Amino acid sequence: MCLIIDVNWVHHVHPTPNVDGAPIREALLAGRARLVYGGKLAQEYRDGSGDFRRWLVRLDQAGRALKVPDSDVDRATEELVRGGAYVSDDPHVIALAQVSRVRLLCSSDGALHTDFTNHLLLSPRGSVYQRAEHTHLIDEHCGRVPGEQPPRLRGRRRRRPGSR
Repeated sequence: MCLIIDVNWVHHVHPTPNVDGAPIREALLAGRARLVYGGKLAQEYRDGSGDFRRWLVRLDQAGRALKVPDSDVDRATEELVRGGAYVSDDPHVIALAQVSRVRLLCSSDGALHTDFTNHLLLSPRGSVYQRAEHTHLIDEHCGRVPGEQPPRLRGRRRRRPGSR
């Protein structure tokens, strides 16, 4: 798990990344980061730019995006709404972070920043990426140093058809 991109921040990353979104896009494309989505955020992605939806499908196919089951996120969202301890209008993003254990958010929503860094809602509290100066957060939350190869999976190797 790695990062969540709020729907209000998607345009910084795709289709034409700006200086602040470029490090996120590069980390996703290089496999140093994985986009996590689900619940209402998945619906917001579907309702948004067709260009972003197509890119998200490609990220999913490449293993660089992960969809968390909507039912899990919806259930956590309902609990948050009942508790009412949040200040933003995005309890579904906090619920997604709780369910997925993701603690890095790309967003320009100040109220959501307050919720995401509130240790009563997320423990450990989350971090918010807004500018290229926050690139160090990608490495801190995504667990690998730039240029490092992802760890190889251990276990039985699959044989190719026709091989022995």
